Amino acid sequence: ATPRCSARQLVREALERYGLNPEDFGQFALCDVVGKPGTGGGAWQGEHLREVGDWERPLVLQELWKPKAGWSRRFEIRRRDEMHRGGD
Repeated sequence: ATPRCSARQLVREALERYGLNPEDFGQFALCDVVGKPGTGGGAWQGEHLREVGDWERPLVLQELWKPKAGWSRRFEIRRRDEMHRGGD
């Protein structure tokens, strides 16, 4: 990945790397998730999730915007239908 890569390109590459059909990229979204590691070595706890636009550049986002102290961020690939189902 380079700063010039779009979210759409990264999703396609990830699908291909994990043996899924890269042409299915429209079913998936890259999400910017801010959260905290679990206490005592527990699981990651995401507090805020934002779907990254297909043409946004995730590495530029990461470079320009840092979470507050004590928080961290990660990018996750999620199925679009599962993300939107929760808001119904």
